[in-house]
Amino acid sequence: MSGVLRVAWYRFRVTFGGRWGGYLTVVLVVGILGGMAMGVVGAARRTQSSFPAYLASTNPSNLSVFTGTGAESRLVHLPEVRRVEGVDALNALPLGPNGAPKVVPLANEVFTVGSEGLFFNEDRVTAIEGGMADPNRPNETVVTSEAAQLLGLHVGQTVTVGFYTNEQTSLPGFGTANVQPTKRVDLRIVGVVVSNSDVVQDDVQKSISALVLVTPALTKHLVQCCSTGLSEFGLQLQHGDADVSTVETEIDRALPTGTGFYFVDPSVIETEAQRAIKPEAIALGVFGGICGLAVLLIANQIIGRQRRHLSDDLGTLRALGASPSALFADGLIGVVGAIVVGSLLACAVAVALSPLGPLGPVRPVEPSSGVAFDGTVLSLGMVVLVVTLSAFAVISAYRTARHLSDPIRPRSHDRPSVVAATVATAGLPESAVMGVRFALEPGDARNSVPVRSAMLGAVLAVLVVIATVTFGTSLNTLGSTPD
Repeated sequence: MSGVLRVAWYRFRVTFGGRWGGYLTVVLVVGILGGMAMGVVGAARRTQSSFPAYLASTNPSNLSVFTGTGAESRLVHLPEVRRVEGVDALNALPLGPNGAPKVVPLANEVFTVGSEGLFFNEDRVTAIEGGMADPNRPNETVVTSEAAQLLGLHVGQTVTVGFYTNEQTSLPGFGTANVQPTKRVDLRIVGVVVSNSDVVQDDVQKSISALVLVTPALTKHLVQCCSTGLSEFGLQLQHGDADVSTVETEIDRALPTGTGFYFVDPSVIETEAQRAIKPEAIALGVFGGICGLAVLLIANQIIGRQRRHLSDDLGTLRALGASPSALFADGLIGVVGAIVVGSLLACAVAVALSPLGPLGPVRPVEPSSGVAFDGTVLSLGMVVLVVTLSAFAVISAYRTARHLSDPIRPRSHDRPSVVAATVATAGLPESAVMGVRFALEPGDARNSVPVRSAMLGAVLAVLVVIATVTFGTSLNTLGSTPD
């Protein structure tokens, strides 16, 4: 065995200058196509897990309660409740130069809320343009994209906002200069934000998400005078989502009779978001699988053709007395080495492509955007490439060595063509027989042609196009079908 390895290593060194082009072809095909396959599969996994990862980065609540202002003191003392943060709805209108509220179309769909910790410390909103407001600065504010669109606002703009009491909103002259606001504040818009419950939502659900968010530093001066009396509280529970039903029952008992309230379970939002993202992840996974199948087929074809091109050289070695083991090992070191190097290159390509993921609505708020190392995909992908293609190379080398070592079996270019003989009996002209032979027979070093490989590639390309169009149409139908 050691003698065979020495001979194989010697042959690899002396023939590398003439065979390096073939090795390089294997490296590039495996590296580029294999890297694309692993990169797409990694993007599919990253897309599927993108919303849970983003949600965890916002310090999410386990339960949201919408009720009257002042309920926080009751909620925070409930069993299994670990933390409570809230926001209060405020009576606020943008003011014009004369002190009168601006008449803005659809302005009644925009809500100004003052944070007492919610959206800053818990269920943190994420800036998609500009930055986040400093909670200790009363003159900074952020708005959602819906509010910015409805009010015509942009980052860097300063808006004068008037805050009113509930009694003022009931006066006949409210909305004119006759009713002056209780407080007037110049707010600078430092960012456009999105909440964790609105990242993956449709346009109808987003219609209630037009918010202007006031910092806690300003809220403490407004909540006593200018609150509408409605608040949202985010509750973090001792045992997470497992305590939701128990705490809901406790809230029903704790709040005074007649108090209006309702719950929102964030886990439902996560489930809906995952369901919306799943088709994109599946589509990426299918495309990655197609790329993986393509690299295995193409690389196998290349390795087989390179082995057949060596048949004359191996025949000479056989005539000089080389053993079947030596014929089997000749060139195998270079091919397997090229496969390993190509697989390493594929890992590098996959890592280089990783910043393209995740795809979908979570991408603008992805907390860990950039280069990602998916160890599962990289390790499994490399194992599949190395093991499968090395197995192809070993089988091809074994068949070639066995063929050359059999003194009875004629070589492929010496034995009669089965395909040609079969077609000839059908009465076809010689040109037709030769054409069929070139198309269907593998050939060898003397008469090999790429027609069969080209036909296989064409069939694979057609199948990929059909599968892509069909799958894309199915996903579009799935996404447009109401539940």
